[in-house]
Amino acid sequence: MTAAEHWGRRPRDWAELAEPSNEPLFAEVLRRLDVGADIRILDIGCGSGYAARMAAALGAIPTGIDVTPELIEIGRERVPEGRFVVGGMDALPFENGTFDIAVGFNAFQFADDPSQAVREAARVVKPGGLVVATTFAEPERNESTALHLALEPLRANSAARHLPYELSKPGGLDALLAQPSLEPVHSGEVALAWAHDNAEEAVRAVLASGGGAMAIEAAGEGAARAALEAAVAPFTSPDGTVSMRNVFRYAIARRFE
Repeated sequence: MTAAEHWGRRPRDWAELAEPSNEPLFAEVLRRLDVGADIRILDIGCGSGYAARMAAALGAIPTGIDVTPELIEIGRERVPEGRFVVGGMDALPFENGTFDIAVGFNAFQFADDPSQAVREAARVVKPGGLVVATTFAEPERNESTALHLALEPLRANSAARHLPYELSKPGGLDALLAQPSLEPVHSGEVALAWAHDNAEEAVRAVLASGGGAMAIEAAGEGAARAALEAAVAPFTSPDGTVSMRNVFRYAIARRFE
């Protein structure tokens, strides 16, 4: 299966159970960027358009691009005033200087070539425009890493590439944005919780991810579910709710030419 097929297996679960958990990250980055009326913002790897909807609510003019058609369709439903395009990160189908801001929320680590994806992001923002990248902090600082580790043995024989922590080392995002046309502006961290009403929703959220789909493809849904149910148990309260504390990083750079 392709990356698009992996992420498109369960798009509604991703849109409703997974993406909303990162709302505090989206909100902090949009605040830092001073997103407001008539700002042209490109969301690279936009998923189901959750962050794009938040930008639109602030008055921005959002465009989203994602490799997964099923998620793009949900984005179009969520943000009818936005523009959503099916496509990859490494060759963006936009003219030079089209946007004020280009942001990759937890996206660039999944590009075929993250540096090329950032160069493309820089190309499509205007001089003085901003390029933003976010990702997980180090695996040991994220409780949800336990779920990733639970699935990793099941994906061992998969030929697919799944590298959620590829850019998570200290300075990883700053190094990624150290492109000839960019200068650093600001970087920071956002702590948040992945919270779910019950363990079943937490399991479904992970199974809807690319990594979850790869585990299902390699070992079957039963094995993937069993691994995740065991991994979620330590984060499940007596009332059945689930909460995993995570930390994300972000970095902002400005195009100066």
